[in-house]
Amino acid sequence: MVLHRMFLILLCFALLGALAAPVAAAGRVREPEPVPEVRRPSLLREFHREHTEGTMVVLQRGRLNRLVVVGQRRSKERVLPSSTFKIPNALIVFDRGVASGPDEQFPGPHPNYLLDGKPLLPAECEGDLTFRIAFQMSCIPIFQEFARCIGRAVYKRELRDLGYGNGRSGVAPVDDFWLHGPFGISAREQVAFLERLRLGELPVRAQAMRDVRDMLVMERRDGVTVRGKTGFVFAQDGEPQQGWWVGWVTRRGQRSVFALQMDMERADLVPARMTIGRRILERLHAFAP
Repeated sequence: MVLHRMFLILLCFALLGALAAPVAAAGRVREPEPVPEVRRPSLLREFHREHTEGTMVVLQRGRLNRLVVVGQRRSKERVLPSSTFKIPNALIVFDRGVASGPDEQFPGPHPNYLLDGKPLLPAECEGDLTFRIAFQMSCIPIFQEFARCIGRAVYKRELRDLGYGNGRSGVAPVDDFWLHGPFGISAREQVAFLERLRLGELPVRAQAMRDVRDMLVMERRDGVTVRGKTGFVFAQDGEPQQGWWVGWVTRRGQRSVFALQMDMERADLVPARMTIGRRILERLHAFAP
């Protein structure tokens, strides 16, 4: 553990010059072209089938060209991004040279978090790991080390330029402001951000976007590619625990960029994020004609 911390301290010192450098393409991101909005409140029944509440926003491009909203009011409400924040975080880390790419290795061990007395993070987070594994398995400690290296001022500027959420870190520590308020992002904002990432239109290096798009791949089958990242939002100020699943589906000429956000008060609702999301995407013909 001592050697691990010494390594990261030396890494931070080595990268001070990189952190002071401007991003490759500074400035605010271009707003996506408007598309017709279609509200589908009937699809809320997919949440109700699992005895929960939620919202899902899906931007469909190609044969279909529309923004589908399931749960209009909630789609605009900002909540903590939790582990979905690893998407912009990885972009910042790669763009500024804090990590060279998905396959760079970092030393362990990384202590696990406990939830109700049980390990919260996968066993892969407890030993030496690559950035790709840390990203896909949501290994919180390694990203907290990166955050302490990057610093609050850089995050504030970068998140503004990326157009990600409200950009408010408040007094929360720099290594967990995405886990505790007042930082927040809505499902609509997640979709707008992901669409710019998909198109390669964010103000970071093109290689950083390619690397993150690659790490987001969850499956490839029968001409369909699913990219995604989940998130688990701990209960805050009386609010229920909540979950995210964000990403996009590519099928031939059709792209469906999505963000699902829902109440997640029971353990069985952890996998239900993707179960509900897939059912809604199927109803919207994201996987097949």
